[in-house]
Amino acid sequence: PVAYTYDSNNDGTLDSGAGDKVWAYLGMRRGGRAYYALDLSNPDSPSFMWRIDNNSTGFGELGQTWSEPVVTIIPGYTDNNGVRKPVLVFGAGYDTNKDDSGVGTADSQGRGLFIVDAETGALVWSVTPAINSATNLSEPGLLHSVPGEVTVLDSNGDELTDRIYFGDTGGNLWRVDLPGNALPTSSQDSWRIVKLAAFNGGNTATERRIFHGPDVVRI
Repeated sequence: PVAYTYDSNNDGTLDSGAGDKVWAYLGMRRGGRAYYALDLSNPDSPSFMWRIDNNSTGFGELGQTWSEPVVTIIPGYTDNNGVRKPVLVFGAGYDTNKDDSGVGTADSQGRGLFIVDAETGALVWSVTPAINSATNLSEPGLLHSVPGEVTVLDSNGDELTDRIYFGDTGGNLWRVDLPGNALPTSSQDSWRIVKLAAFNGGNTATERRIFHGPDVVRI
């Protein structure tokens, strides 16, 4: 499980009566294709927040939920008062097609990443092979599932995540750029995805699959 905490008065104590929050998120690994969110702000009265799975609108690509969610804030995502809202970022999951011990073939699910509202589970944005829409950037080159954790980066010191790195089970390393101060339009002409490297030679001797988040070091 991953926890998001909010200490409204910064007193170092989490008290739901003072408006503090504790939200927990967990996937299912081999158990299924869903993520769950729980409100643990009052530990004496925990409550269910939301559930998303591959049948939820916009999440048809979701594979087995291996990717540990990352809680962060991104450009352009605020409430009606302009206050930044937290989001979850996670890989689209694992495809059991890769259970085969031979040279891996292209997958049919788990190809890409999702960004969702941390409070409601609503889809904010995604990158998958599906067609372009207001909430999805189409990348036909995503052929392999993404079971590992993504790595986020604030490249310009404004306390917003504007780069995301992840690897896939085809041995490819990807970077997603989120420039500017607004969410992309339906034309998807501002945020983008770039393949940084391909480490899989396509035969038994060079078969490589990435199951963990990359480390990013600034120099």
